[in-house]
Amino acid sequence: MLRTIGVGLAESVAVAAASTFLSLLLSPFHVVIYTARRRVYYPAFGVMYVFGIPIPVPQIAVQEQIARLAVNIGGALIPLILSTYIFAKLPALYMLGTVLAALAASVAVYFMSRVVPGVGVVTPGFLPPIVAFLFSLWAGRLTPAVAYIIGVYGTLLGADVYNIRKILAQMPPLASIGGAGVWDGIYLTGIMAATLGLLFR
Repeated sequence: MLRTIGVGLAESVAVAAASTFLSLLLSPFHVVIYTARRRVYYPAFGVMYVFGIPIPVPQIAVQEQIARLAVNIGGALIPLILSTYIFAKLPALYMLGTVLAALAASVAVYFMSRVVPGVGVVTPGFLPPIVAFLFSLWAGRLTPAVAYIIGVYGTLLGADVYNIRKILAQMPPLASIGGAGVWDGIYLTGIMAATLGLLFR
């Protein structure tokens, strides 16, 4: 993949090995980037005794809910760093097309994703990589590298960033972008899209 954009063999191997190793190693770790708090009011009853007789008294109870938004290091941050590195290595001729293709792919991924309470954001397994690959063909001839960028950024934006309001509205204790680590859609979509680019370039 990196060789297609002019990166030397030694550097390509080093970058690929380091990103894979770090993704596997750091998948269990999350970095909290935002904390949301919400007060929930609900009816309750207290008991007041008058001459020894218990009398129920309506009250309003308050409960504070806390939701934390985090980024998984192995499943989101490492792929994001790698895709940004690849983007910086692209010839200037392909940069604008790659950005537009990634934005278009993110919209497509958004419409095929859904927020499942207690689970997170789910997307059809093989559709995002295919979408990323098809948009990479439109963006230019550097298909594997561009497909990886589009796969990572398209999934990150379309599945997670665009759905943040819906996710936080459910007030989960911890919502992590790329939370499944190397099994997350961000990581897998980039790898699968790049593989399609290598097979069909």
